[in-house]
Amino acid sequence: MNNNKIALVVIVYGKALEDALTIQSLLGFERKLDHLLIVNNGPTVIDENSAVLPALAQKHHHVVLENQVQNKPLSWIYNDFIQQYDADRYAVFDDDTMVSREYCEKILFDTESYHLGLPSIRSSHDGKAYYPVISSSPKETQEGYYQYDKGTYSIGSGLIISRDLKKTLIDAFGGVFDHHFAFYGVDISLFRRLDKLQYSDQFIVNTRAELSHHLSKFNNEISDFRKKELLIDQILQFRWYRTNTKYIFRIVAGMLLKLRIAELRLVIKTFIEGKHPRC
Repeated sequence: MNNNKIALVVIVYGKALEDALTIQSLLGFERKLDHLLIVNNGPTVIDENSAVLPALAQKHHHVVLENQVQNKPLSWIYNDFIQQYDADRYAVFDDDTMVSREYCEKILFDTESYHLGLPSIRSSHDGKAYYPVISSSPKETQEGYYQYDKGTYSIGSGLIISRDLKKTLIDAFGGVFDHHFAFYGVDISLFRRLDKLQYSDQFIVNTRAELSHHLSKFNNEISDFRKKELLIDQILQFRWYRTNTKYIFRIVAGMLLKLRIAELRLVIKTFIEGKHPRC
């Protein structure tokens, strides 16, 4: 019998609980979560009298809804969640992931010990596996466990952090996720921090199940908002982890040549302040 205490957070944005695929998945769980935190990150308040909440409370032990309509940085939400709850495993999800039975059995409620749960992420667009990326290639599900390899990265939804890994990251960096990031780059910051640890190759990873997810890379049009957020992410990755050096110099040179002054100001301001404007 698995005695691990499980805490799970779902970030909901721009939809009712009834329309959130992840929330609907949680209603079908056969096992109880010890803690379920639902964070509504805006833009409007979710009614605490929603019929979904008592249904979830019947399925899981401790269910809490927080309305954070100011669009709180994701890194802050994740770190606050991890600090707030006492658990053996911490799982983070966005609102549009179908949580499979396989994921529950082989990763979330797995009876074996591991440090990092990284489900294989398949795109709902084409059915191909895209994450986690290890040695520059997407990793399919595998029955065995394996040791963490520097350079690994994945998306946040479905990611699981053990109590031991939480303690290691907090002792080394003051938090699990980098609080300088707000949106893009929050999940990657975890892997950047793991790469900095001297003995990260001793961490055990579980990729024994997969999840289907809508990946934003398949959106045909990139909005101005997304372009700005991606640029901020790249600057912060360079500022704190010295990645993408050639790319940064190339885009800055392009801005100078084309006199894109507003974007150049954003680059300089972000680099000097070292944080997302919302942080």
